[in-house]
Amino acid sequence: MNREASVHQDVRAKLQQEMSNTATPISAPDNADAARSKENILRWTAYLPKSCIKAMIKMGWDETT
Repeated sequence: MNREASVHQDVRAKLQQEMSNTATPISAPDNADAARSKENILRWTAYLPKSCIKAMIKMGWDETT
């Protein structure tokens, strides 16, 4: 393995370690989260196609925005 590839691997490993150390725990959604999710989805339906909305829900954007 060349030096440049080794450096990239080291940097990537360090970043992954830092990211795993700073992850926040996921909690169960409460009523406020559900209401916000519903509001987000209703707003999106006014201007986005259904396929886009489904993708956004699958990625959790309805609960995080």
